[in-house]
Amino acid sequence: MNIKIPFESEIPFKTNISEITKMSLEHDYNVSEYNLLGNFYISGEYKTHEVSINKEEFNFTLPFSVDLREDIDTNSLEFNIEDFTYDVINNNTLKVNIEYSIKGNLEERELFQKINEEELNSELEFIDNFLENEEEQEVVEEKEVEEKKEDKKEESIYINDIVDKNDRINQEEEKTIMETIKNSDDTFVTYHIHIVKENETIESICNIYNVSTSLVNEYNNTDNISMGDKILIPKVDE
Repeated sequence: MNIKIPFESEIPFKTNISEITKMSLEHDYNVSEYNLLGNFYISGEYKTHEVSINKEEFNFTLPFSVDLREDIDTNSLEFNIEDFTYDVINNNTLKVNIEYSIKGNLEERELFQKINEEELNSELEFIDNFLENEEEQEVVEEKEVEEKKEDKKEESIYINDIVDKNDRINQEEEKTIMETIKNSDDTFVTYHIHIVKENETIESICNIYNVSTSLVNEYNNTDNISMGDKILIPKVDE
């Protein structure tokens, strides 16, 4: 590690500064944990007036501090003053600029820190549980898909059974009607098959085909009719 650090300070004087005739810079420092603490000591002489032959002395202490890296080897630290300049501003203020450097070796550390065994086991257990839950979820989802397929299959079979049953009922009804026709008087050569609609009665159906209820009753059981029933309507040849 090698870093350069600038330091600047403005020092007010009680009197005017006409000329700096002498200037010196000293320093000291110490390391406390990860901090470097030190002081700059500015001292010298100056004139208050150009024509004055008298010189005034001055001494100032300027503290400074630096935060160090935790991995620096403090025994290898080197402190150096790289540059020092000063200037007088506003006739009574001394402005100093100091640049210093800090060099030091970094301690060798393992690239990977050892993880506490308990924390590591906890991490591994969490990962195992997560993966196990993921697998269980996949199994549940696959089972649900298969169950849905089975439900669709059973539903399809049920619907087909209903359709087949209705077809058989219709065929049986038509067969019964045909047998009724065959067993009826040969004078009836034509007929109608009427499907009962909502709110229809035997009387209203007979009015539609202009036949008597007694004639219709001879070929049908009209005691209890409901919507969807098939009624045989005979037609007498004239």
